[in-house]
Amino acid sequence: MVYDVIIVGAGPGGSSAATFLAQRGISVLLLDKADFPRDKVCSDSLIPQTIYWLDILGCVDEVLGQTDSCITSCDIFVNGEYVLTGNVPQGTMYPGFCTLLERKKLDYLLVKNAISHGAIFRPKCRVRRLHWLDDGVAVEAKSDGKITSFKGKLVIGADGVNSFVSRSLGNEIKGGTTAVSVRAYYEGVDANMSPMKLYFDKRFFPGYGWVFIDDTGKANIGLGYICDKNFPVGDDLKKIFHEFVQSDLRKMLRKATPIGRLAGGRICFSRPKSVVSDRVMLVGDAANLADPMSGGGIHKAMESAYVASQVAFWAISTGDCSQQTLCMYEKLWNEKNELDWRAGELFLSIAKNPSLKELCLFFLKAVGRLAKEEQRFQEFCGGIFSGVMPQSECLSPLAILNIIPLDPGLWLSVPRTSNGVGSQTSWQLASAVAQDALKMAGRLATNPLENLDWGLEILTKMVNLAERSADRLINSISDQ
Repeated sequence: MVYDVIIVGAGPGGSSAATFLAQRGISVLLLDKADFPRDKVCSDSLIPQTIYWLDILGCVDEVLGQTDSCITSCDIFVNGEYVLTGNVPQGTMYPGFCTLLERKKLDYLLVKNAISHGAIFRPKCRVRRLHWLDDGVAVEAKSDGKITSFKGKLVIGADGVNSFVSRSLGNEIKGGTTAVSVRAYYEGVDANMSPMKLYFDKRFFPGYGWVFIDDTGKANIGLGYICDKNFPVGDDLKKIFHEFVQSDLRKMLRKATPIGRLAGGRICFSRPKSVVSDRVMLVGDAANLADPMSGGGIHKAMESAYVASQVAFWAISTGDCSQQTLCMYEKLWNEKNELDWRAGELFLSIAKNPSLKELCLFFLKAVGRLAKEEQRFQEFCGGIFSGVMPQSECLSPLAILNIIPLDPGLWLSVPRTSNGVGSQTSWQLASAVAQDALKMAGRLATNPLENLDWGLEILTKMVNLAERSADRLINSISDQ
């Protein structure tokens, strides 16, 4: 049998693409190396964008029926100090809440949803090779110890950050900026204040820790760290995680019991050289489309699956699955998402330099302080981080001036506690900032080659972002 589309990988991106295509009468074969349900390292948070796409997929009620939480706020901590409780923005096109569901359950529900719409699912089927044919692609896989082959007119790679399909296109998948993380489950957790908490700390910055607690007291606790070839993970991340749990979370976990083992994962943020080729497309983490600002990848996988499925349907209908036709997927994706993604990537690239950690943490604390005092600014920051507002708005002077607090006294009241002092005079504050600047300059000078490479990277991305911003402005003016 020749399938219209073979999808490799049955995570959120693959299962969503299978559903969207099967709904339109396309014959779909969905392959995955694992047997479902299976575990996946993740924070398990379903943010408003994810819930929106679950609704589009037609399975939001089933998913929400298995959740045990409705979260509308998040506590923020910087260097162990509580800064503020931010709220999920209301009144946008997305739901005004988050919820939690283990990926083991979520992904299984998405697979069953795809099957219910007509997709054929083959678990425990590890793809080993792609053969390009004149009229399709032969997908060679190992299933139950035997080599078998499937033929499709088009292949969608949704097989995650270590994508075999992406490597088959000649992409390098281990370079660039990467987020490595560890995660563990606890039960009996004391959810004081908000059940969603984020921790930014000099011990594990660039990165953050998280605690997400459902209504039963079960918590997903994790720690993520940003690194690349110039700035590798300095210490054992598992060791840092245990220190984080024993110090910052000791009171919260005093009656809690760990469940299972500590597990690790990673996400890449460097766009592969090729997202499409003749008869092949990449979606989700296989295309490194996760949100650089928050690290969230589920909603991006679903959205990219939707866009890819539209183009795949057109390609199958017209009988033209060439790279030239499939490039429409990349074009449509970029028109809607590229500027925001690049803005988030720039902020991530700046923050990944550990020499800037004190400056970044001071900035985060200042933003938190201002957001606590100014509701409009808090809604703006919450919208940017949660993804319900375009991240490129951070680069708009008009948008910033419209919401940022203008009271000089408020700015001067931002506390400095990094040296153990609570409030400071303006002179003490200026002196402390100057000392931190000198220390930062000293750290940058310690590794000149790595920091020169980093500086050139930042400059290149700023120029690229400026060009894309200018193109969008020109296009919007021409449309009018």
